[in-house]
Amino acid sequence: MAAAASPPRSAILKRCGTVLLPLMLSACSWSWFGLNSSAQHTRTHATGSLSVAPARDFLYLPARDGRISPNRIENTAMTGLVLKDDISQVVRNSVANSLRVAGLRIDNNRRVLSGSIETFTVDDIRSPALWTLKMRYVVIDAGTQKVLFSTTRTVKQKSPKFTSNTIAIEDTVKLSVQTLLGDPGFIEVVN
Repeated sequence: MAAAASPPRSAILKRCGTVLLPLMLSACSWSWFGLNSSAQHTRTHATGSLSVAPARDFLYLPARDGRISPNRIENTAMTGLVLKDDISQVVRNSVANSLRVAGLRIDNNRRVLSGSIETFTVDDIRSPALWTLKMRYVVIDAGTQKVLFSTTRTVKQKSPKFTSNTIAIEDTVKLSVQTLLGDPGFIEVVN
């Protein structure tokens, strides 16, 4: 019995080239390799509890200063990055969700986490886009109004240029919360 003839080597290389060439030519496709932020983040498990203040207590300082509107993130592109909701609301909800996913209960009304968003920008001229969030976190005792903990965290998050803004914002805030959860002072206050 004769062995089945295999396709010539040039035909195999042509098929591989047909598949790989578009990937190699697309700069955006390369940004997915090693930059998928959900794969980068390790899950932090924490214990303890606190509550997260309402959005009005998560001040978005660039909007307060009048430089931009409350629902706009500063970016380097010609068009503005405008969201349906105010940045303070989006960040507050993402902080609460990230804390909950990390294992904290957010039902303790004695300790309240608030914050101020000092900088939230995206440099999206090139791919990958670079998101920067500088945020001050404050935990107070609700009864005495005494500050129990305060820190400022700055994180930079790379995301593929054409990623959904919602996903990029959530990933950037999640990264900021992870740095907060890595602070022994914060963990001591919530336990």
